[in-house]
Amino acid sequence: MRHPHRNTAAALTLALLAGCATTGPHGEQSLILIDTPTEIQMGLETDVGIRREYPVHTGAALNAYVAEVGARVAAHSERKDVQYTFTLLESDIVNAFAAPGGYIYVTTGLLKAAHDESELAGVLAHELGHVIGRHSVRQIQQTMGLQMAAELLLGDTRSAAWQQVAGLGAGLFTMKNSRDHEFQADQFGVKYLVAAGYDPEGILRFFQTLVEMHGQGPTGAAGWFSTHPATEERIARARTEITLYDLGGSARNRFEDRFRQATARLRG
Repeated sequence: MRHPHRNTAAALTLALLAGCATTGPHGEQSLILIDTPTEIQMGLETDVGIRREYPVHTGAALNAYVAEVGARVAAHSERKDVQYTFTLLESDIVNAFAAPGGYIYVTTGLLKAAHDESELAGVLAHELGHVIGRHSVRQIQQTMGLQMAAELLLGDTRSAAWQQVAGLGAGLFTMKNSRDHEFQADQFGVKYLVAAGYDPEGILRFFQTLVEMHGQGPTGAAGWFSTHPATEERIARARTEITLYDLGGSARNRFEDRFRQATARLRG
């Protein structure tokens, strides 16, 4: 029995392999098959699954604050082909993650662990880096295989390929990022923190908080620590990345008071 969709998908794979690439913070290129319109649809599908599994925080003011901080760093993104959405999930687990198409999530547990706005901005800028690098798309493509990923380009959301995407939503919460993806997201994150006027060392301070919390035994910090391991090498490389920027005349804002005021009710 012939499968015309699969034959078409195979042809699409060969046709598109030569032309789809993403660019890293220092100009490096990597191959990816899934195009932007398909990625955006993937984001919509996974967002439904995520919201089904994890409740969204109901406080309008705190949701707006997280979105405002996210928009401040996203304004400096080179990628303008997606609309960035920042969602606050109700969970004591310290976690943040990015889905395809510009969907970024952070938990209330992470806000409780952070000490100022530059730390929150650092996490959001890091996740933004995953979107810019199209890391979740790349992981999904690797998991599915090129031919099935090519089937997504046909746009039939009833297909087996799209059903697989729909089931991946909640899995992104615990999907572990590769070492190279983490380093690249950190590079992007530092870049956007500096551009937005935040203290770029906010991301280092948050890494250190995770290391300390993880060292105290099983805690809610296991979430982001397990999917974004803050190794000593990673911290050192992020610190080196910061030195590449001339911060002499730049603002290095932490916005401690604004952060404390915005999260006061959450902290009780």
